[in-house]
Amino acid sequence: MSMLYWEDIEIGAKRELGTYTFTEEEIIRFAKKYDPQVIHTDPVAAKNSIFGGIIASGWHTAAIWMKLSIAERQRHATPTTARMGVSPGFEDMKWMKPVRPGMTMKFSSEIYGKTELKSRPDLGLLLTLNKAHDETGALCMRFIGKSFVQRRPEA
Repeated sequence: MSMLYWEDIEIGAKRELGTYTFTEEEIIRFAKKYDPQVIHTDPVAAKNSIFGGIIASGWHTAAIWMKLSIAERQRHATPTTARMGVSPGFEDMKWMKPVRPGMTMKFSSEIYGKTELKSRPDLGLLLTLNKAHDETGALCMRFIGKSFVQRRPEA
């Protein structure tokens, strides 16, 4: 078996991370702790909002993406996988459609780009396009992720 390095990862490679169904109870619990806006915590007040009902925090949706991404990475990790995963941040995070109780979201991640790092020749930067779609296929969330990945050592 050979080690998988930054150089081995192909632009366009896609990972299906799985699905997740949001419940009203979970939406409220998450929001009360991390994003206590009434559109996320109070079904009555949310009914009178522009959303017409309670919706999940965008941060909740992003946190579920992270949970599924890590689980998928752990399922496929082998002793031959190089160091990877530390992130210097995200770009262009957008929530296009509200996530409502009972919705099942499908999460994915696709290699979008690769950058060599002159300041850290032992690492490369991966750019990923990350998405969440609802049951109809409508895009609800997207963002560009960045991850450092170990480069192939010089011979």
